[in-house]
Amino acid sequence: MSDQKKTITLKRAYLAWFTCALFFFYQYLLRVAPGVMIDDLRLQFGLTAEEFSTFGAYYLYGYSLLQIPLGALVDRVGIRRMILGSIGLCIGGTFLFAHSVSLPMAQLSRLLVGIGSATAFMCALKIAADYFPAGKRGLLMGLTLSFGTIGALTAGKPLVMLLEEIGWRETVSFSAFLGTPLLLMSVFLLPAQQKSSALLKRTWGEFGERLKDILQNPMVMLYTLLAIGLYTPLSALADLWGTAFLMQKYGLVRGDAAQTSTMMYLGMALGSLFMPWFFEKRNHLNQGIQLCGIALFILMGVVLYGPVIGIWGVTLLLLALGFFCGGEMMCFTGAVNYTTPQTSGLTLGVVNTLNMLGGALLQQLIGFGLDWQWLGALSAEGLRLYSTPEFIFALSSLLVVIGLCVFASFFLKKKKIN
Repeated sequence: MSDQKKTITLKRAYLAWFTCALFFFYQYLLRVAPGVMIDDLRLQFGLTAEEFSTFGAYYLYGYSLLQIPLGALVDRVGIRRMILGSIGLCIGGTFLFAHSVSLPMAQLSRLLVGIGSATAFMCALKIAADYFPAGKRGLLMGLTLSFGTIGALTAGKPLVMLLEEIGWRETVSFSAFLGTPLLLMSVFLLPAQQKSSALLKRTWGEFGERLKDILQNPMVMLYTLLAIGLYTPLSALADLWGTAFLMQKYGLVRGDAAQTSTMMYLGMALGSLFMPWFFEKRNHLNQGIQLCGIALFILMGVVLYGPVIGIWGVTLLLLALGFFCGGEMMCFTGAVNYTTPQTSGLTLGVVNTLNMLGGALLQQLIGFGLDWQWLGALSAEGLRLYSTPEFIFALSSLLVVIGLCVFASFFLKKKKIN
């Protein structure tokens, strides 16, 4: 009887993980959509580069700033109610974006979608950390990220085709409708997680103590810094600025540029599966993180400062960039090694908060850099046009961040995985 019960529990764990991972797939599609619609949105609202960057940054602010409180709530009340409410907020926020008539209204909608998306990744990772043995955690965390990258891949050329056929507002409304089947699946497939009396009796004072312990753990903070360094190329290029940059420097049309930039997600899907499995199996997470940081520094330099090459060469470069961005998952695995099941949700919330917040700040920093270097060129519609040197200057901030993280990676300490 106990073996059967254990089998059922494991099946429920896999089902819960799959449901959360599918939600992560959906929210990634919502996350990257503005980067594909850059021309339509800038024309609709008359945006500068810095103003447009808020569509990505506000999403990430909402996503990141709620990771810590939601991490505590997930530990306290379980995943079911959190996921259902979050999917509903994503759908509502996306509909609001589709009907926005002003920039503040559009920014608010992106903030709401970011808040709604905040639980997907965290809940999937918590299930992997709490219900599966150490040898499978890295693989499941990598699979979670792969689901998200597949969602991002679907937001490339197909979204451009919809944009050209029905317009950006109808395309955004369609993406909101796609969340309805996921909401129904979550109602019927997510088990109601039982809440232990110990968790329910926790006070906010205890929450503060746990949060303080996590923030004062130097290894958790170091892994968080490294996660930021490995994530920022994806956040800056694939999530927001990649399409515009590829059109400008490499002369690609919008559909090809959007599709090519999503190759980073394909590379990340592969890297986030292979590298956590390969390096965790050999207990060499730190060496894997160092390798990824060095590779990203070199590849990012080639993309920015290398010669103009054909679409296939650019595709391979971005595929490789995405592959080594997949090393981000090893940072989450490393941080989890310094926590317990009672605090794993909060720890993952802290890591993901600072990780996504770093991505949001860099997105806006790039927009600021573009406007700072802008030489006055305007399109026929009166929108600012940015040259290749202006893009390279703004995106060079990524090289600085990655370089600092490579240096920091040599201070990692080795700890055997339990």
